[in-house]
This record gives sequence, structure tokens and C-alpha cells, in this order.
Amino acid sequence: METSSVVFIGIAPHPPIMVPEVGGVMTKEVRGSIDGMHELTRRIIASGAQTVILISPHAPLEAHAFVAYNEPHLQGSFANFRAPQTLVNAPLDTELLKTITGDSAVAGYVVTPLACSELDHGITVPLYFLQRNGWSGRIVALGYSFLPDEDHLRFGMCVKSAVDSVGRPVAFIASGDLSHRLKPTAPAGYNPEAHFFDEEVVAAIKECAPDRIINVDQNLRRIAGECGYRSILVALGVSEGVRPDCELLHYEAPFGVGYLVAQVARNVGR
Repeated sequence: METSSVVFIGIAPHPPIMVPEVGGVMTKEVRGSIDGMHELTRRIIASGAQTVILISPHAPLEAHAFVAYNEPHLQGSFANFRAPQTLVNAPLDTELLKTITGDSAVAGYVVTPLACSELDHGITVPLYFLQRNGWSGRIVALGYSFLPDEDHLRFGMCVKSAVDSVGRPVAFIASGDLSHRLKPTAPAGYNPEAHFFDEEVVAAIKECAPDRIINVDQNLRRIAGECGYRSILVALGVSEGVRPDCELLHYEAPFGVGYLVAQVARNVGR
């Protein structure tokens, strides 16, 4: 396996209700995910990551391009979730984003800078827990595209190439929730087969068999109404050529949406 500056790869959920200032007493229903994010952050800190790259399903979408928040200092709030005083902010790793953009262009992919400066909740929720649990550093905040699945894997490889070119220890977090249709009260409605998607992803993590995620039944994926699959594909592209080290930190679905906290790789090449 090759040496890499990617020192940690993980998966994080992003329900705003996890944030105490948003969820209030309801956070008790997602205590396992909150604790999982504490452990995920502990591992990122232990890895020595100076920058964290996050990719979100909820950034403004471009059909044929990936996107990146491009302000020198990135910030977000939970104003849309009745907690306007709860803020996150972090400096952009400008050098790394520039290198990602350049390496992606060589491979034929466009990374479009976003005009908006306010981070979406797919970034702000995991960033909230990273910072509240003690991590500090620069970030790169990305969004995926409508391109085919294989392009998300290849884009992840471009991200890894850029990290290795810059040479600093970097962590990558795929932000995304799994099925949105696990209970009759779920926000996207209910499908009695949706749980099979989550079970397949969880099993793939437990068995450290990422190919099972890449090759998941696409009809099952559509049934699930997920939002994290392409984020995870990019993460798996980032992990290409390095030794996987998977661990399920937590999974739960108290509101009919699957929340997964997981490690995909740790201290890669170190």
C-alpha cells in the first residue's frame, strides 16, 4: 500500500436535531450519534489532521460539476433551524482547494466555486461536532454533482492526489444520511424495503468491504431515498490504493432516517 497524507477517512450524519441548541430535549433520541461524533473527532485529532475536507449533499448542486465554498473564512449558522446564535466558522485551506481544483481539471472534472458564503447544514452539523469536541484547523467544504457514480469515485481519487501533493495530514469526512424512509413517520414517507439499503451499508462497514457499497443495488438505493451515497463514493475514491480500516462507531434511525458514524480508514500510510 502506498504512503499518503490522508490520515483519516470517515462518514458522519448531519441531522440538525443533533445540535443541542436546535434539538433541545430531543437530542436524547440521537445520543448515540452525538457520542459517535465525539469518538470520530477524537480519532481525527489523534491522526494529526491539520485540515478536514467535508463533502455535503446539501451544497448548491451543479449537474456536471462538483462545487466548493470559496470564501477565505467559511461560516455557517443554524438560523434555518431556529438557532440563529449558534455559529460555526473555520478558515479555508486555500492551497489545498486550489490543488484539488487543478488535479480535478487534469482528470476532466470541474470544481465550481460557490458564490454563496453560508455553509449548508451538511457541512455545519459535522463541523459543529468537530469543533465542539476539540478539533481546530482549516477546512475544505465541497458538494457533489449529478455525474455518474464512477465519476464520484474518480473525483475522490483527484482529492487524494491533491492531498498528497500538498503533503500535510488531512482528514476526509463524507457527510450524509442513509435511508429517509424507514418509518411511517419518516420525512420522505415509508418504504418497507428501505431498511435493506442501510443494512447493506452497515454490513459493508462492519466487514470492511467497501466494494459492497460501490456495487449496492441501485434500485434499492432509490427506494431508500438516501442522501449520503455519493458523499461516501467520493470518500471511497479518496481511500483508493490505501489500506482500509473500517469501524462502525454508531448507527441509529430514531426518526426514520438512518444516521451512520463510521471510520473508513485511519492513519493511512503513517
